This record gives sequence, C-alpha cells and structure tokens, in this order.
Amino acid sequence: MNVRTNDQILHDRVNLPRLVKRLEKSVSQDDWSDSSQRDTWIKAQGTLQRIRHARLLLKNVEVDDHGTSPASEHRYQRLRATLDQVEAFVTEVEQKAAPPLKRPTPILPSIRAPITKAADYATIPVEATLIPTEDTTRSVPSADDLIPSSQTESLSSEPLAPPTLPAALSVTSNITATPAILQNSRALQEELSEQLALMATQLRRNATHFSESLVKDKSVVESMQEKLEGNFDFMKKERIRLRDFRGKSGSTTCLVITSILVVLVAFMLMVLVIRVT
Repeated sequence: MNVRTNDQILHDRVNLPRLVKRLEKSVSQDDWSDSSQRDTWIKAQGTLQRIRHARLLLKNVEVDDHGTSPASEHRYQRLRATLDQVEAFVTEVEQKAAPPLKRPTPILPSIRAPITKAADYATIPVEATLIPTEDTTRSVPSADDLIPSSQTESLSSEPLAPPTLPAALSVTSNITATPAILQNSRALQEELSEQLALMATQLRRNATHFSESLVKDKSVVESMQEKLEGNFDFMKKERIRLRDFRGKSGSTTCLVITSILVVLVAFMLMVLVIRVT
C-alpha cells in the first residue's frame, strides 16, 4: 500500500474542486456541435478521461479525510453529483459522435498463390562396400584342465568352445548426390570470396585515408603549436613592458600628488598669513 504524503493530500484537495469546476464549465459553455463529428468524438474521449481522473481524486480525498464532517460529506456528494451529470452528458455526446466501425478489407484474397515448379535433379549412385572382418578362433581350455579329475567322469563329453562366428556380409548403400546443390554452394562461396575481397579493398582505402588525415592533422597541430608559442613569447614581452611602464607611471603619479599637496598647503598658509596681517 502506497503511503501518501501531506503534500500529495493537499494537492488533491486543491485540484479536485478546480477540475470539477473546469469540467462543468466546459460542458455548459463549449459548443459540442460546431466542430466535425470526429473532433467532437475525440474531445468527448478526452473529457471522459478527465472525469475518471476527477473521480480518482475524489476517492483519494475521501480516504484521506479521517475526521469527516457533515459539511464535507455534503460537499463530496455535490461533487459526485456534478461528475455524474457531466459524465452522462459527455457519454451521450460520445455515443452520438462515435465513428462507425468498419471491417478492414481482407488482404488474403489479393495475395497470389505461389507457383511451384518440379525440378528434376540427376542422381549419381555411389556404392560403398564394407570389407568383411577376418574370422578369429578362440582357444578354449579343455575340461580336464579346468575341472578336477574326480569330477571329469560325471561331465558330458560335449565341447565347451562356442560355435564359430559367421562371416560378415557385404553391405552396399546407395548415396545420392545432387550436382545442383554443389553448384549453388560453389557459386555462394565465389560470391562470398568476392565480397571479402571488396571489403578488404575498402578497408585498405579507409586505412590509407585515415593515415593521410592523421598526417594533415599532425601538420595543423604543429602549426598551431608554433603560433601558440609565438603568442606566449609576445605576451611575455608585453607583460614585462607593462610592468616597467607601471613602475614609471607610479613614480610620476606620486610626484604629481606631492606637488598638488605642497601647492595646497602653501595656498592655505598664504591665506592665513593674509588674514592675520
């Protein structure tokens, strides 16, 4: 559950009456029949969206208003009634101005059916023959070596060696190869090799152009560096010259100020002498 802050609650309380008054004013003063039917429908859709927003604000304000008084209840009822009236009017206008629904023209009938062509591919039979394996005889020890002499008499005289394995039969399989597929793959490989050659050529050109651009940029950077060094030397000389001129002008200024002070003092003394005598 989202916790609403005091600023949001105050914002909703202030905006709710303004929004309701604006909706009521738009319904009462605006002329809904002057514009075209499509513009009227779009305007009605926007007004309905604003009405939904106003209802949401009203719901939030009612939830946040814990100490509900009869005056606030009356105000909420009046706002809800105003929203109902405005929504009924706008809904009626929206239904009247709604454009008729048209089913789009199907695209499937305009699409041509694909034409299939049977291609006869020549098949080349290739026979593969398996080489039969050699017969191997197993040497099985006799019963006298495996069983004690006391028990050999009770055993039958049947041989213990397994029967010989049958020779492997030659198996032939027909493998068909299509020359059209081989030609297509060969053509595809040639096309890819040509594209790779073109890409390598373009890459070489780009590398050459990039190296030339680097050389040009290097010359420009060197010329700018020389100009900056020249400007630095010139500014250094001008700074020294300005320092010397400042020293000379400072001494001259002090001399002028001293002369003025001496003249003023002499004038005041002369005036005093004249007054006294």
